[in-house]
Amino acid sequence: MKIRISVPSPQYEEVKNELEKHGIEVSDDAELVLMSADEYPDWIAVRLEKEHMHIPVSSIIFIESIGHDVLVHTDTQTYQSTERLTALENLLDPSKFLRISSSVIIARKHVVKIKAAFTQKFILTLSEGSQVDVTRSYYYIFRKEFGI
Repeated sequence: MKIRISVPSPQYEEVKNELEKHGIEVSDDAELVLMSADEYPDWIAVRLEKEHMHIPVSSIIFIESIGHDVLVHTDTQTYQSTERLTALENLLDPSKFLRISSSVIIARKHVVKIKAAFTQKFILTLSEGSQVDVTRSYYYIFRKEFGI
């Protein structure tokens, strides 16, 4: 059996070693995921070209879904996620991340400008210069969460 682990960093090696003692292979490309129930992860698994790696959740500016690809944007790089957008939404701390459309999740701390647009939309400017739209479906949620 092959699984992926999504637990806080201090516990990662301990959990991995215990699973491997029982003959369970730990791999970032596994379909099954073992997650901590009461904590949010410090990192997520991503790919850059064909290399699998972990990036700190704190470095994420926004995540977007384009077709079948889920892209994770940081200040320095864009990675491809090994998870679907809905899975990432459920995985990340809602006090730090917010879904603003069917295809975008933002890191709240990276919103630097909010511009109202017509037809119940907002255009957000993020810390690295990207602009993303809060769509009508998420308009009232966004207003409530940002106190607008």
